[in-house]
Amino acid sequence: MYLKSFERSANGLLLAAFAIGLSSAAMAQNFPSRPVTIKAAFPAGGPSDASIRAANQILERNLGQTMVTENVAGAAGSIAATAVLNAKADGYTILGTTGSDLVTAPFTIASAKYQPESFKLIGVVGNSDFILVSSSAHSFKTLDELIAYASKPGNKELTIGHWGKGSTAHIVGADFQARTKTNFLEVPYKGVAPVVSDITGQHLDLTFAPLGGPVLELIKSGKIKAIAIASDKRHPSLPDVPTMTENPKLKNFEYSIWAALFAPPETPEPVVKRLNEAVNAWLASPEYLDRVAVQGSRLMKSMSVAEVDAFFKSEREKFTAMANALKLATQ
Repeated sequence: MYLKSFERSANGLLLAAFAIGLSSAAMAQNFPSRPVTIKAAFPAGGPSDASIRAANQILERNLGQTMVTENVAGAAGSIAATAVLNAKADGYTILGTTGSDLVTAPFTIASAKYQPESFKLIGVVGNSDFILVSSSAHSFKTLDELIAYASKPGNKELTIGHWGKGSTAHIVGADFQARTKTNFLEVPYKGVAPVVSDITGQHLDLTFAPLGGPVLELIKSGKIKAIAIASDKRHPSLPDVPTMTENPKLKNFEYSIWAALFAPPETPEPVVKRLNEAVNAWLASPEYLDRVAVQGSRLMKSMSVAEVDAFFKSEREKFTAMANALKLATQ
């Protein structure tokens, strides 16, 4: 009797698993059958938002459906992340954010009650190096001049903008201050766009901005000043701007930020795979290559679902280690 009962239970489980498999396969085959909403974690006009919107034209062409970008800014991207976390896991509501901010926000923002690893990375749509820029109102032009100014008693305290405590820009700025033994007055914003706007308008002194979106053009036009780039080599579009690593105090000071699309937990793998294919179509497109050349961003290669999983795991480990080293959770 017990054996027959066990057999019935086992058969029931097998049938249920088979039904789920068929359901997922059918979902993937029909996906998407209506518009897909991307909840962008930062204000319109910033590098992350610009990367997502630029990719949309190729995603729409590949998927055959409209991509609706909805900006849900605030709390270093955690408001949008929480909204997507609570959305139905069917691929029709996804998150557009920067991977590093998704990882670091829970360290310092009480409302960011999520585990970054629970999200499924669909693919990276853009990647930019960080560059330290200042208002054009200041006389300092080099790292040494900036450090000397900030360290001299009696000089005006410099302000530095970022998009919230625990954000990537906050981490980069904190690392810079720790290494150079400088102290700036930190000013939080909702995203990159308003930070860059206040730098341009000379209402803010400094920021670490992603070299993407309008930043390169603002530097070239002289509206903001580039001090140094957080990369291992100089940028071809800004050959006269030194790297941070050229300064003895800032060896291996390398930071970049990547914008990506994420699916909520429990999204069926076939749906994630279909979205991943659409992102890879963007990365292989002439439009993407043109954008890299114009914006000065890093060139990203296509990655499979397994490869993006490994990439995200590596990035989580890196930024978690940085957040712990800077004691962000106790500040």
